[in-house]
Amino acid sequence: MNGYFSIVILGIVLFYVVWFLGWLLERLAHLNLQTTHDPGSRAWYALVGPGVALHESSHALGCIFTRSEIVEFKPINVSVEGDQVVLGYVKYRNPKSTIKRAVINLAPVAVSLTLLTFFALGITYLVPSSPGIGGQALDLLDELIWLKANPTLLADPIYPLGLIGDFVYSFFYTFAGLTVVNPLFWIVAFLAMTIMFSNAPSDVDIINARDGLKYIMVFNIIWLGVAFFIPQAGWLLFGLYELLAVMFALGLVFAGIGYGFFIMISSMAKLKTPFNIFPILITLIGGVLMWYFGFGTAAFQTVVCIGIFMAVVIPLLFVKQLRR
Repeated sequence: MNGYFSIVILGIVLFYVVWFLGWLLERLAHLNLQTTHDPGSRAWYALVGPGVALHESSHALGCIFTRSEIVEFKPINVSVEGDQVVLGYVKYRNPKSTIKRAVINLAPVAVSLTLLTFFALGITYLVPSSPGIGGQALDLLDELIWLKANPTLLADPIYPLGLIGDFVYSFFYTFAGLTVVNPLFWIVAFLAMTIMFSNAPSDVDIINARDGLKYIMVFNIIWLGVAFFIPQAGWLLFGLYELLAVMFALGLVFAGIGYGFFIMISSMAKLKTPFNIFPILITLIGGVLMWYFGFGTAAFQTVVCIGIFMAVVIPLLFVKQLRR
């Protein structure tokens, strides 16, 4: 093994992990959030609608990129056909090329990943204590690319994983630095959940992308062999897998943030009114008090506030009279 091989395998594995997490989040939403069973409600439009619109818009962009004709496009729609509820959709003439079909049906993954990356790097400039993490991401990418030029670093398969792991930790710490009293904290968490919803592949997406995914998988397997035996060949795909590794690592970070927000929303949704607002209200009060008295670092305050939320909501969920 070598450092470049570790980068390639990380880029490949994280792609499927992030895609699966989007799919799983969408399924969990249907199981845990009542609003997803009531399409067209205000709550549905607020929580699920933006993800649906982004998902279908991504398919439309895939059609434009592959020059496939779009017949009808409704990024957000609620209608009943038989016993099924049809949400947003894009109808297009299916291209003969399996690669083009894969591009169209995998477009939500690419678009959501790009948006996640921009959000991930953009919000860090709103944290006074850590404004430079966006530049750190570029430095990380540069270091991974030129790793092949250093025989000592190239021979160490753990080195690039350590670099990416340190960056992921830095980003989590920076995001926590927003603190729960900052509205941006909740806006970013909501956007992370929304974009993860848009990343979720439908059954049709999986079927249509299946043949194209086979070609991608074959190429990845071949390139893994090349990376293992001839790591210097990585210069031929200059920065490709390095970029994928960094972007999917950031995607995984935002998936964690989106899942955290989803857990908070779904746990409060299981409580009766007005008890469902108690956990978040007490959390915000705790955050304001810690901020006012300067208790610990900003990141520490965020961690404590998340602990406060869990300490309040879990006992409430165990009281049968308080659950919906």
